[in-house]
Amino acid sequence: MLGAGCGMFACSNFLTFLSSLPVLTAATILRYCSNTRCSSYLEAPLWVLGIFLLLVSLAGMTGSCCGVTFMLWLYQWLLFLLILVLFCFIALMLIAMGENGSKSGSRWDLLQGIVAEEGNWIAIRSCLSESKICSDPAVSRGHSAVLLPIKNGCCKPPSQCGFVKNGSRWTIPKSGLASKHQDCLTWSIKPNRLCYYCKSCKAGFVRRLKNDWGKLTTFSICLVCFLIINFIIGCLAVRRSHAVALFQTTRRD
Repeated sequence: MLGAGCGMFACSNFLTFLSSLPVLTAATILRYCSNTRCSSYLEAPLWVLGIFLLLVSLAGMTGSCCGVTFMLWLYQWLLFLLILVLFCFIALMLIAMGENGSKSGSRWDLLQGIVAEEGNWIAIRSCLSESKICSDPAVSRGHSAVLLPIKNGCCKPPSQCGFVKNGSRWTIPKSGLASKHQDCLTWSIKPNRLCYYCKSCKAGFVRRLKNDWGKLTTFSICLVCFLIINFIIGCLAVRRSHAVALFQTTRRD
C-alpha cells in the first residue's frame, strides 16, 4: 500500500484490534471467573464478536503491511458486514427486551416466554440450584433490599406469604400463611429446592437476563459507533491511496 494512506489504514487496523480486546476479556472473565455458569448465554456472542474483530484486524494488517490489495478490500467489507450484523442484533434485543421495560406488553412476554418454556427453564433451574447462588450470607439473613432480583426470587419465600425468619430457616407462623399464592405453597426449606420452582424465580431470572442483555446492547451501540468511525477512516485511507496512485501514474505519463 502506498505511504499516503498507509498511516491512516494502520490506525484503522489498530483501533479494530483494540476493540477486540475488551470483548475477549469479558468473555474470558465469564468463562473462568464467573461464580455461576448460568450466565453462559452471554459467553458465546462475546467470543464470536471478539474473535471476528481480531480476525478482521489481522486481515487489515496483512493487507497493509504486505501490500495485498485483496486483503484491504476484504477488511473493509468484513467491517461493513459486522456493522450491519450489530445493527440487526441491537434491533432484535430492543424488541426482545420490551418497550420502556413494561412487563405487561407483548414484547416483554417474548423474553419471558423463552425463559418459561419448559425445556429451557428445567436447564436454567438446574444450573441455579447447582451454582449455590443462595449461599450468600445476605440470603440467610433475609435482607431482601441487598439481594439481586434472581436471589430475591429464588432463594427466599415471597414477602406476601408471611413466612417468619427463625434463625437461618423460614417457618410458617402459627396464624398460618398470609397468602395462598402458588409460590407460597411451592416454597421448600430443602436447599436444592427452595423457591427454584416458583414463578418469582422465573421473574427474577428474566429481570437478570434483561439487565445483562441490556448492558450488552449498550456496549454494542457504542461499538457500532466506534466501528463506523473506524470504517470511515479505512475508506478515506483507501481513497487517498488510490488518488496518490493515480496522480503518480499521470505524472509518469
